[in-house]
Amino acid sequence: MSTILRIYRAKPNPPGKNESQRAPVESEILLGEWVDIENVGTESITFSNIQLHHTLFNSFCQTRGGIECYWNAQGSGLLKPAQILRVHTGKQCGKAQLSSVDDGDTDWHAYAERDNFVLNNRCGDIIVITWMDDQGRSYKDAASYAPNPRAGAILVRLDNQLIQAEGESESP
Repeated sequence: MSTILRIYRAKPNPPGKNESQRAPVESEILLGEWVDIENVGTESITFSNIQLHHTLFNSFCQTRGGIECYWNAQGSGLLKPAQILRVHTGKQCGKAQLSSVDDGDTDWHAYAERDNFVLNNRCGDIIVITWMDDQGRSYKDAASYAPNPRAGAILVRLDNQLIQAEGESESP
C-alpha cells in the first residue's frame, strides 16, 4: 500500500495573463492558471489532507527561503488511485467560464479562490504538494519549471521538471 501524489501537469501562463498585470484580472484568465495533482499510489487520500504550495522569489529571482500556500484542500472527498485533481487559481463562482482546455480531462476541480495570479512566470517556479496519510505521516512532492513559459503552454512532468508537452507548437 502506498500514498503517493505527484504534480502531474501545470498551466502557469494562460493566454492574457501578461496583458492583465496592469488591469483587473478577468475570472476566465485566472481559471486558466492551474496545477494537476495525480494520485499514483494505491490508497485514496482525503482532500482535507492535501496542500499545494509554490516558491517565493525576490526581484532577482532568488528564492526567499520559503514557500507560500497556494491552495488548502477542504472537505472529506477522496482522491482515489489514478485520479487527477486540477487546482485553478480563480474562484469557483466563475467555473461556468472554464474553457474546454481548462476544464480538461480531470476527475476533480478545486479553486484557490484568488483574485490574482500565483505561479511565477518571470523566475519560473517550484510547485510543492504536501499531504498526510491516514496514520498522520507527512509526504511531499515537488516539480519546477523554467522561466517564461510560453503563453497557453501546458507543462507536463519529466523527472522533477515541468516542460512543454511534446507536439505542442513553440509559437503562440
